[in-house]
Amino acid sequence: MKIKDLDVFLPHNSDISLPLNAPGAQNLSRPARRKSEKSSIKSQENLGYPEGKSQEKNLRRTSFGFMEIPVLPYTVPRVVKGRAINKVPAGSSMEKEVAKQSWYIEFFFHNATEERMERIRVTRKLNRIKDPRQKLRNFNNLCEAYKIALESGWNPLDDHANARLKKELIGIDLSEALMLFESYHKAKGTRPKSISTYRSTVNSFIKYHGGAKKVSTISDFEITDFLNFKEREDKWAGVTYNNCRIGLNNFFRYLKVNKYIPQNPVTDCETRKKMPTQSHQVFTERDFKVIMDWLDNHDKYCQLFVRMIYYTCIRPKELRFLQLKYIDLEENTITIPGVVSKNKKSIPVNIDVSLRSELEKLQIEKFDKECFLLGSARTFISPNVFGKLCLQQV
Repeated sequence: MKIKDLDVFLPHNSDISLPLNAPGAQNLSRPARRKSEKSSIKSQENLGYPEGKSQEKNLRRTSFGFMEIPVLPYTVPRVVKGRAINKVPAGSSMEKEVAKQSWYIEFFFHNATEERMERIRVTRKLNRIKDPRQKLRNFNNLCEAYKIALESGWNPLDDHANARLKKELIGIDLSEALMLFESYHKAKGTRPKSISTYRSTVNSFIKYHGGAKKVSTISDFEITDFLNFKEREDKWAGVTYNNCRIGLNNFFRYLKVNKYIPQNPVTDCETRKKMPTQSHQVFTERDFKVIMDWLDNHDKYCQLFVRMIYYTCIRPKELRFLQLKYIDLEENTITIPGVVSKNKKSIPVNIDVSLRSELEKLQIEKFDKECFLLGSARTFISPNVFGKLCLQQV
């Protein structure tokens, strides 16, 4: 049986660097002992040998699966150093001879499926170490790592539970979270411009708090502190404040759904009242007439384009790709197909009386239904799409 990686539980000064799923992390056969052999427990205690008769009896008893489920689903991990040493060769020492044995970490864990205690033995290739003290130090560190892991809820038999535990204990930092957030939206098919907006918002937050900050440590205080700082230093209007808050809310909502954080810290953060600005004013009827009169004398194509936007509220990009087959004068409806619309849904739009008269002048029924209504600056209707750069010049 393979044991998943436990590096998160290892002490920082540990020199154990091999993966737990490497050969050696498995159920090993129990070494045999002859009845005539004597124990060398006293001499091995100097090396920290913890094996005791009472514990050995308990472990043997649990391996048969006849006992009830214990309060803890595991036994305390211990370092086992193989067979007892009865004779020390000349020129050697007890430490060296003990170090030559095959050591392993042993503990039992309750298998809920089979309703029995299952024995786990792990070496993690540490038996390659020949120096007695170094070998002891590494095995003790590994044993301690397993103790901490088990106390923290690690389950050597349940990978899904371990994945959840890893998210809770280790977590991810803001930089890692942003990469996951971007990958999610790319796979989802989110518009590149929307992804760019999200990236800009989160990067600004990361620049303020640092990319190494764990997402699990972010609270509403960090959110509010950042928003207030940007509002004060960058002279944000209410709409900018709210848009940034929305971007952060989407970011942390993704982290909450994927169990990286228990709560969305943006939820309780305040919003700002949107104040009207001079840059977003509705044209009056008089203003519109002045504009249309000027365009009628100078640019009839732009006049039709502006009139279409004014009476239908259809986006410029959607107008560029509007084909004649989606214009139904009998039903007095223009349909924006899902392949063109921003939200990927077909949208019906009623034709205003003033706009209908302009469309009738074009005699669209005489053209191929696949032609584009605004495909040419000279002829209006064209089999080709009007270029984006040309539209900007118009």
